[in-house]
Amino acid sequence: MAGQKLALVVGANRGIGLGVVQEFLARGWDVIATARRPEQAAALQDLAEIHPGQLTVSGLEMNDPAAVDGFAATLGGKMLDAALINAGVSGPDHRNASVATVEETGALMYTNAVAPVRLARSLAANLRAGSGVLAFTSSVMGSIALNGGGHELYRASKAALNSLTRGLAVELRGRNLTVLSLHPGWVSTDMGGAAAPVSVEESAAGMVTVIEQQAAKHGHRFLDYTGKELAW
Repeated sequence: MAGQKLALVVGANRGIGLGVVQEFLARGWDVIATARRPEQAAALQDLAEIHPGQLTVSGLEMNDPAAVDGFAATLGGKMLDAALINAGVSGPDHRNASVATVEETGALMYTNAVAPVRLARSLAANLRAGSGVLAFTSSVMGSIALNGGGHELYRASKAALNSLTRGLAVELRGRNLTVLSLHPGWVSTDMGGAAAPVSVEESAAGMVTVIEQQAAKHGHRFLDYTGKELAW
């Protein structure tokens, strides 16, 4: 369909990322979805069969710097109306700075904060100036103002993501993009657990609505999936 909007969803093989892909497709967007191992991403491959020509599934390993730096070149000059960088990990089970190793801390910070911003910086030229939305799956747990303790390593990684995202937003001001740090809610996924009160479908629908509503508003905002502004 001519003039159809194009979204990139990074980290889309399951959970929130997969839900966001489904929501974009349902709203008529074209979607490029990434997974670490596309050939094993059965749900994405099934969606691609249901939506021929509308969904493209690509491979991307966020912990491979060369793959991250080279990903924009695989887009072939396509312009994105929205990009959601959703990749992330929960970190070591102990969640405790007092016992964390250098390797654990480095892996968590790289995956959750450094790699997403590194990818976003390389993608900036592919986002439509003036109306493009560059969104990151952050968390209310990245808020310093709302820090209630616990999960300190994960909190720190999301606070670092928010900080790096703010720096990138300042860097990209001349392109008039909208940059969003999005809290998806406490979602019932493998990471969120079965007790989480928000369904993947509810979170994904809210996140896509926020992305659509924030287009062309510019600046950097920290919002949840209902559009509520969060304290940094």
